[in-house]
Amino acid sequence: MGTVVEDELLSSSVIKDLHILDFDYVPEELPHRTEQLRRLSQLFKPLLSRIAQNAMIQGPVGTGKTVLAKKFCDSLVSVARKQGKIIEYVHINCRKRSTDSMVLLGVLNHFDPRFPDRGFSVQEMLLVLQKQLQKREAQLLLVLDEADALIAKNGSNLIYDLTRFTDETMKTDNPVSVIMISQKDVLSELDASALSTFKRSNSLLLNKYSRDELFDIVNQRITLAFHPNTVSSQSAELIADIASQWGDARFAIELLWKAGMYTDELHLDRMLPEHVRTAKAETYSVVTETKLKNLGKHQMLTLLAVAKRLQKECSAYVNTGEAEKTYAISCEEYTEKPRAHTMFWGYLKELENAGFVTLKSSGKGQIGTTQLISLPDIPAAVIRDKLEQLLK
Repeated sequence: MGTVVEDELLSSSVIKDLHILDFDYVPEELPHRTEQLRRLSQLFKPLLSRIAQNAMIQGPVGTGKTVLAKKFCDSLVSVARKQGKIIEYVHINCRKRSTDSMVLLGVLNHFDPRFPDRGFSVQEMLLVLQKQLQKREAQLLLVLDEADALIAKNGSNLIYDLTRFTDETMKTDNPVSVIMISQKDVLSELDASALSTFKRSNSLLLNKYSRDELFDIVNQRITLAFHPNTVSSQSAELIADIASQWGDARFAIELLWKAGMYTDELHLDRMLPEHVRTAKAETYSVVTETKLKNLGKHQMLTLLAVAKRLQKECSAYVNTGEAEKTYAISCEEYTEKPRAHTMFWGYLKELENAGFVTLKSSGKGQIGTTQLISLPDIPAAVIRDKLEQLLK
C-alpha cells in the first residue's frame, strides 16, 4: 500500500507551483487593473504627508477587489519606507471577524501576537492601538474586506471610531486610514456620522472581467504556475469562455487548478479541453440527467454529434458544418431521417438556451463566419456515453 501513496505523491506534475493558483496569491503584475491602481495611488497620496484617507472598493465576486487592495497597500508601504515613514498595513476579513472587538483584536495581534483575546472593551482596545502607533511613530492603513458582514452585524460604530481616530484624542500624529471592500454598496448602510468621513468620490467600482481579460489572466497564471507547453492554448480559451458567463477571475483560476489536478491524476503531460470540461462538471454543473432525458430525439442526436466530434479531435470547439455532417451519420445509426439545415440550427439554439452548448462566431483567420460550438459544462466522453444509453 505504501508504494501507491509514494508513487502518487512523487509522480510528475504539469503544475510547477501550486501556490500561484491560490486565491491569496498576488502576482507582480495585475492584468487589467492598472487604472484602478493609479486611482488608489492618487487617493492615498496624502498618507505620505501623514493625512488620513478613506476609500471604498466595490464590485461583484472575482473582479480582483482583494488582490488589488493587497497589491496597492504593499506598494504604498514600501514607497513610504523608502521615505523613512512607517505605515502599518493590516488586512481583516470581516466574514471571519464580524464584530468590532474581533476586528480590533485582529489589528492588535498584528502589533502584539500575545495580546489577550478577551477582557478589553472596544474603547480600551482603541486606546491600546493608539499607544502602539505612537510607540512606532506609525500610521495605520486598515483594509476591511467584506465590510458588509461587519456593518450588518455591528453597525458602523467602529468605522466611525477609526475614521475619527485623530479628532477625538490629543491630535495625535498617527492617523488611521480605512479601505472598505464589499460586493455591494455599503456606504448607503453607514449612519450619517460615519458616512461624513467617507467621500462618495472615493469609491472605486470594479466591473466584471470581459472574456478577453479573463483569457489574459488565465494565460498569466499558466505561464507562472505550469511547466512550459503543458497546457494547450484551446484549454485556456475554453476556461476564459466558461468563466466569462460570470466575469469571475476566481472561477477561472479554480477551473485552471482543477483541470491541472485532473491532468495529473491521469498521469498525462498536457492539459486538454476535455480536462477543462471535467473540471467544470465537478465545480458547478448545470447539466443533469433529468435535463438530458427531457431532450427530444433530434436534440439528443445533435448534442451527440457535437460530443463525438469534440472527443475525436480532443478539441475545445467544433464548427457547425462538421457537427452537421456528424449529426447526419448519427441519424443513420439510430435509423432517423436527418432534418434540414434550418431545423438542425434550431436544435443547436435550443441546446444553447438549455445550457448544454455555447455558440460563438469564429474569430480571425477563418474563411467566412461560421459558428463554433463548445461543451462548457461536461466532458464530451461523459455526455456521449449518457446519450448513447438514452438513445438505445
